[in-house]
Amino acid sequence: MRPVFNSLRYRFFFVMGVVLLIAVMLLALIARQLVIPALLAEEEKYATAELDRAVRAINGEMNHLSLLNKDWAIWDDSYAFIQNGSRDYLESNIADGLVFEDADLSLMIFLRADGTPHWIGGIHPQNERYTACVGLTSDCAWAMPVLESLQQRIADDLDDETRTWLQARPQQAMVSVWSIVKSNGDGPIAGWLLMMRPMNEEWFAKLENRAGLVLSIEPNGSAASQPRQRIERQGSQSMTAIRRMTAEPEGASLELNAELPRHNFRTGIDDFRLILYWIVGLLVVVVVLLLLERMILSPLRRLATFAQEVQQDDDIDPPQPLLQRRDEIGVLARRFQQLLEHQRSQTSSLIELSQRDPLTGLANRRLFDKRLEESMSIANLNDQPLALLMVDIDYFKAYNDHYGHPAGDECLRAIADAMRKHFNRPQQLVARTGGEEFMVILPDISLEASVQQAETLRRAIEHLALPHAASSVSSVVTISVGIALHAPARPHGIEELTRAVDRALYAAKQSGRNRISLGGAHALS
Repeated sequence: MRPVFNSLRYRFFFVMGVVLLIAVMLLALIARQLVIPALLAEEEKYATAELDRAVRAINGEMNHLSLLNKDWAIWDDSYAFIQNGSRDYLESNIADGLVFEDADLSLMIFLRADGTPHWIGGIHPQNERYTACVGLTSDCAWAMPVLESLQQRIADDLDDETRTWLQARPQQAMVSVWSIVKSNGDGPIAGWLLMMRPMNEEWFAKLENRAGLVLSIEPNGSAASQPRQRIERQGSQSMTAIRRMTAEPEGASLELNAELPRHNFRTGIDDFRLILYWIVGLLVVVVVLLLLERMILSPLRRLATFAQEVQQDDDIDPPQPLLQRRDEIGVLARRFQQLLEHQRSQTSSLIELSQRDPLTGLANRRLFDKRLEESMSIANLNDQPLALLMVDIDYFKAYNDHYGHPAGDECLRAIADAMRKHFNRPQQLVARTGGEEFMVILPDISLEASVQQAETLRRAIEHLALPHAASSVSSVVTISVGIALHAPARPHGIEELTRAVDRALYAAKQSGRNRISLGGAHALS
């Protein structure tokens, strides 16, 4: 007779009783040493993520300011103004400071190419009066910290990382600078244009509405003595996440403050209390388990045994006695069977998806390689020819640059759909094997027929009339096609055939694009 404690159920009952006694004493220690530190660590991650989100929002505002600044800097009127100092430019565009209100700016500085100020204008941060100066005068001395930062950055060679920055003095603001050039790019740099946008209450209201956070920025007078990021907790309800951000002039910094709720911490504490209640409830469950052993635990063990067998043979089904039960165990067994059938169906679907290009729905490179090997074997076995087409969209990179990647994706889908309709016979396969590259397998076809089909496809793509202003071949999207033939009289290996069609496509591109070229023994001059 086996000892009682060799049975898992009896050992479970005994150990459970001992564990429950020890658990009550350890809960307080666990809470202090593990639970609360873990919750605080999660709170740190949450605060970091929210601060990152706020910083991204600020960076978005700085990018917006930079775009506005760039528009002004590459404006030919700005170029002429920095060259000849025409007052018509100021009267037409600055309009006695109205542009500062319209564009939400507090300062504009036009700097000559040698780094000296040409014109300074803005809203004085103390008296909020509009001030404009030709060169640097006492009236515009308040802008000196910004001017010095600008001159230093220009001296250090501006790049995309240093064209925008935060300014702590004379006011908290975002600053952008761009070189003043002609709109067509001709001629040297005439100077520099700086724009500053204040981070005032109105600006913060817009930012808070956009980011969904309560934010503020304060000057930090002791940057070296404070960590870059810290949290100040106000009880169990709220906290302030603070991050130090570098600002000008040199040595200055700003603190970004985000008021955050402590939902996760309170929820974690509540969950821990709930666990404590569950532990007490388990004492009652132990007694209930004695009564449920025959009705529930035994069939569940049988179901667990089946689950282990499924791992080795997924074609088996749950035992019939479990499927025939009318209680919850029967429902669970039947649901298990449904999940198995669903998993088998999903596995089949995943195999199909793994062989398809997600953008166009065409075969991908994996399926193409497999089908090419199969088609070559069949062609050799039946002594039949096989044509391979390589299709490339002409100047597709220029298309993406001109119209944007979403339009490029639509172009790819349109061409893929046209190719799918064109090559729809059994055993033919169209695959997307690169960004704008497609391959077509045409079994049992002559060279003349493959050339005819390729030409028909080329015309069909041209007739789609997809505008392509960046193409130097046509005003619409066109394709170049390379053809290579595997014939019984001149058989090729897969690699040789692939190289031949690649050379044919290269020849089509070199000869002007929007055309067809033959590879291998049939290459055209």
